[in-house]
Parts: sequence; C-alpha cells; structure tokens
Amino acid sequence: MTNNEAGEEIAMKRLMMRASALVVVGALAAGCSGNGDGGADGSDAKSISVMASQDWVRDPELDLAKKFETETGIKVDYQIIPSDQYSNVLSTKLNSGDAADIFMNQSGKFDIVSQLQIQKKGVDLTDQEWVSRMDPGAKDQASVDGKVYGQTIWDVSDSWAYTYNKKIFARLGLKPPTTFNEFMNVNAALKKAGVTPIYEPVKDGWHAQLNFFDVSAVYNKSNPNLVADLNANKTKLADQPIFKEMIQQMKQVYDAGYWGDNALSNEFANTAAEMASGKYAMTVNSMGRIPDIIAAGKGLAEDDFGIFPVPYLDNQVIASAPAGPTKFIYAKSKKIDAAKKYLEFLAKPENLQFMIDKEPSFNALSFTGLKTTYPPAMAQAIKDFRTDDTVAYQNVVIYLNPQWTDFGKDLTSYLLGDMPADEVIANIDERRADQAKAAKDSAW
Repeated sequence: MTNNEAGEEIAMKRLMMRASALVVVGALAAGCSGNGDGGADGSDAKSISVMASQDWVRDPELDLAKKFETETGIKVDYQIIPSDQYSNVLSTKLNSGDAADIFMNQSGKFDIVSQLQIQKKGVDLTDQEWVSRMDPGAKDQASVDGKVYGQTIWDVSDSWAYTYNKKIFARLGLKPPTTFNEFMNVNAALKKAGVTPIYEPVKDGWHAQLNFFDVSAVYNKSNPNLVADLNANKTKLADQPIFKEMIQQMKQVYDAGYWGDNALSNEFANTAAEMASGKYAMTVNSMGRIPDIIAAGKGLAEDDFGIFPVPYLDNQVIASAPAGPTKFIYAKSKKIDAAKKYLEFLAKPENLQFMIDKEPSFNALSFTGLKTTYPPAMAQAIKDFRTDDTVAYQNVVIYLNPQWTDFGKDLTSYLLGDMPADEVIANIDERRADQAKAAKDSAW
C-alpha cells in the first residue's frame, strides 16, 4: 500500500465511522431544525441538534453522544456541513431563525460579535459549572463583556509551526532555520538533493495563509501599538510595510519552487502520508499531529520529526492560538435546557479525558485538571519557542479571521502573478472596513 493509499484508507475509515451520525446538507435545506419537539425549556426534549463544519467533530465525541443518549434518553443529531459551505449555511440558519439547538463556530471575542451577533443569538452560559474549568485564554475568546457564550472543547495548546524530517536534515547536514535567509538556504539544499522542501496544500484554500498570521511576534515587535491601532482604525495594514514584505517573502519561496510542482492541487488530508513518504522535508502543521505522520508510514518514530517556528521575517516565536471550534446554544431553541445538559455532559472531566485519550489529534483540551499526551517534539517546541502573550494575529486583530478564505484566494492570485502585492494588502483593509461598517463599529 502506498502512503497516499494509506492516508486515503485512514480518511475513509473515519468517514465511515461518522456516517451514521451525519445529517447531510440536503436535509438542512429541507428545513431540519432544532426547534421541533420539546417545551420552551427543553424539559421534554427527545433530541437536540448540533450543526458543525467538517472536521470539527471527532469520533470520540460521537461516541460520547451515544453515551449521553443512553443516560438521558436525549438523542444528539449532528449536522455536518462541508467547510467551504459552512459559513453561508450557518448565517442563513441564524438569520432565518431556524438554526440548530447547538451551533458551532470558531471562537474569537471580536468575531463572535461581528459574525454571529452572539449577544442576541446565543445563550449566556456564564453560570455553568464547567466555565470555571475552561482555559482562561479559550474562555476569553468565547466571551463578550465578561459573559461566556461558548464551550471550546479543542486542543488550543496546539499551535501551528513547521514540522520537519530530522533524518533528511541530518543526512544533508542541515539545521532548523532561525532567519529567513537560513530558511531559503535550507530550501535550496533540499531541492538540490532531490527532496521537495515544503508540502503546501494550497487547494484547501485555508492553509497557506497560516504563514502570514503566525508571525505575530514580528508584527508586534515592529510596532508595539500595532494591534491596538489596527483595532481602533488608527492605521491600516497597507500603511505598515511589514505586511507586504511578508507576502513578498512567501512569493520568493513559491517562485523558487520550494513548494514543489503540485502545491495548487495538494490537499491537507494527505499531509501525513506525504510527510511519511520522505518526498517532502517540511510542512506547516499543528504541532500535535506528528503521530499522524508516524501512523501513515513504516518504520518511523516520533523522534524522527522536529518542530520550529514559521521563519518568515526572521520569526522565532510560535504564536499561541486560544480560539478554536466552539459550541454555542441558539437563543431561539426550544430545547435550551437539554442543550445545556449536553454541554455539561461533554465537559465532565472523565469525558474530556476520554476525548484526549481516544483522539490522536488532541494532546490536551481547553480545561484544567486533565492529563496531557504531548508528543516529545511538541513539548520541546512549547518550551523553546512559545510564549502565551504572543497570540496568532487573527485572534487579536478584529475583522481578520472572518476573511480568512478571501485572503487565501488573493494570496494565491498573487503567488501566481495575477494580483500585485499592494492590492492583496489593500483588499484586507477594504474587507475589514466593510465588516466594521456592517457591525456599526464607531471606529470606522
């Protein structure tokens, strides 16, 4: 079996395991909603619905949903939407008053206001017991004006950084780069040796821009007031040369062929298999996914892979990412009490630990008192490179995260030579302004 086939088989098994719990988009279009049986307080609810984007609900959670049904008699119907459709479907459901009892969205204390109008469309969960056990950063990103609206059960300790093949580096006498020039020299040496330096899955539309957002430490160093000034509309990204310089460095890497010949058709789902094959030396990946690479190959060990920060602009800090896929209860649901019971059930320490122990991509969850399972390289990277006061830029600058996909499209156009760098940055500012006006932001 080839590495690609192994990756496809793993993906297929996961899809088959989930199939029984999924409600497809067609059912949603037909009007599947969380506002069916049950009283206004959900006291006699026989089922609740949860709507989520693809890959936000892992298999252990589906197992827990079945256990919840056994214990309470309340069935949990998961409605899983393809990621490229989710935002539009969720917006339509919220605006039509027909959303699921529990809906998921990326947290972000700015975005849940501008995107979700969470103070009107969500339920205040501040008084729930599990809130006191949430990671402070994750809780902050799910809160507005001191009120908690969401439950983030996600590995928010797992930042994005470069995973590299230590055997390939050692064979060629290479070391992890600490500057952009060193990065380019490492790439050149790898390509000369017949190894594609970087696996970059551009096709998914969300991955390449991780590089841009994860060098927050450098942006902060260039101007300590930059985040505050951007959020107060006292400056624009186009006014700060560092953002243009960042995408120009990305284009240097792309133009030199260091992403290989297939970057535009590469998919993130194949990352583990491709890295296990030895055809690629590096990839931007969540730090906890080294075990996925080991499982996709033969004769590999966790010590064969290491981690270093995204090195554009000479960055040497791995930014923390306290936001993640989060569950919110719909304010118009007729089953609010039942939905609260389910969130309470999921947040029980034994159930959170079950998810860590059974889900390979979770090495920790955003709650206290749990046993972590960090791979050695991840634990070392957190110790060496991460500071919790450096947060990924999309989580601290307002109106950035909602335009993630649009920025990715512009970035791809720029890399292909179809859009100038200045226009890419100007478009970010324009979209921020549009979102601010829609949110009636007084700073705009």
